[in-house]
Amino acid sequence: MKFLLLTLLVLSFAACDAKETTYERNMGYGIPWEKDLDSAFEKAKEEKKLLLVMAVSDHCQWCEKMKKNTLSNAKVAEKLKNYVLVMADRETPHEREQLHPFKHVPIIFFMTHEKETLDELQGYFSPDDFVEYLIDFENE
Repeated sequence: MKFLLLTLLVLSFAACDAKETTYERNMGYGIPWEKDLDSAFEKAKEEKKLLLVMAVSDHCQWCEKMKKNTLSNAKVAEKLKNYVLVMADRETPHEREQLHPFKHVPIIFFMTHEKETLDELQGYFSPDDFVEYLIDFENE
């Protein structure tokens, strides 16, 4: 019995210790996110596209609302096909160092494959407002 309890205890600690990556946490939204910033910059270079980088935090309710309500909206999803998409975790130093300094999330950066920030949006946007922004941004 003691062996069984000890085994269960060890397994529960192991399960708690395995933190999902930002990519794994965001797979369920039907959005084709790249696995990390490095591969996203490479893909943007190859495909000659801009990057849309969304910086998030695990405990951000507005980030979740933005992903569920806005980024997965059909009209928005159609516009997002013009970009290489990547999610960056605010708490991951390697990801944060590659972005323009920021404090609050959600924040979306529009970047070139050379890591130049062209524009940024902070906060939550409704699907219609976000589509309007994308149209304006693409027409500049």
